[in-house]
Amino acid sequence: MLRTTRRRRVRVASLLAASVALATVMTAAPAGAAPRSTGSDAAPTAGLNLMLRADPWKVVQTRRAPDGTWDAAREIPQFGGFRYWTTVVDSGRLRLFGLRSSGPMSVQFVQSTQQSDGSWSAPTPMRGLAELPVSSEYFQLGTAGAAMVDGRVQLAAVDPSGRLVHTVENPDGSWQPWGAISAPPGLGSDKYFSLATAEVNGELHIVATMWNDGSVLHTIRHADGTWAGWGNIMGAAGTPSPWGWPHDVVAVGINGALQVAVVNNSQIAVYHTIRNSDGNWAGWGPIGQQILTQPFYVCGADGANVNNELQLLFETCANSGSLYHTIRHANGSWDRAGYVQSAVDLSPWRPVADGSAVGG
Repeated sequence: MLRTTRRRRVRVASLLAASVALATVMTAAPAGAAPRSTGSDAAPTAGLNLMLRADPWKVVQTRRAPDGTWDAAREIPQFGGFRYWTTVVDSGRLRLFGLRSSGPMSVQFVQSTQQSDGSWSAPTPMRGLAELPVSSEYFQLGTAGAAMVDGRVQLAAVDPSGRLVHTVENPDGSWQPWGAISAPPGLGSDKYFSLATAEVNGELHIVATMWNDGSVLHTIRHADGTWAGWGNIMGAAGTPSPWGWPHDVVAVGINGALQVAVVNNSQIAVYHTIRNSDGNWAGWGPIGQQILTQPFYVCGADGANVNNELQLLFETCANSGSLYHTIRHANGSWDRAGYVQSAVDLSPWRPVADGSAVGG
């Protein structure tokens, strides 16, 4: 991602320097995580479906099956050049919503569906959505999250001015015009940096971080279309120590609760909390202390509900493009982080942060 502000350059530099040590402290997964030799072109089944970003501007697909094996990775050429994307499983098939350039000073969201033979349809514009102008001052444009809510796709994204905007797919396949989500009180002039979406009990939950303030915020779009006021997760779950500047979030609905993971540039870079069905938040838990013996740093994270358990993928900033995977089980325990490249061959590509994950 391109950034022009000095603050962001400093943050990225600190992440790059710190993440170099990551590969030396994370260990490979246990035996049994061999790559799948067949089925890379099959339609997705229950598992962790990944659409990874790989330099330069490529999209690579793989999947972790319920037995722990991985599909052979493959590049999807028609998605080359996408800035950001998000995915959902709709009626058993993967759908991808991606942002691409539509002119020298504008971008548009397009959509594609994976077919039963594993191929992807050509990306097409999303009817009803206006193109978004490119901003020379704010490059976070297009960060997006999507979720299936009551049988319909809802999409939230960061617009050219740093606001959050939202749309819903209509029954005829068209989309409602972008609608702005009101900013939190006192942060109206701040810009959004990252966001994640999840469906919980038939409602859309959004978790977002702010560009300057660094807050981690939460809101809900109710079934009647109204929005709850923004809540500060740090105020509800506390502030862990050490705590840096949050730059990526994961939000996943599991068994009526919202599970949230936040990546920041502190020594232990990933924290986890749960919003229970009664609306109360659990205190933050440092994931790194449970799956590693030393602190670690990542640039991004993706996650999904797979068989009612949280699966997380960590993406490093290291030159090797290292990826790591873990599972939070229903009893609250975590698997030790496993090195994804020991289970699936990604050597033709260099994976980087900003992909998408979905279970189904």
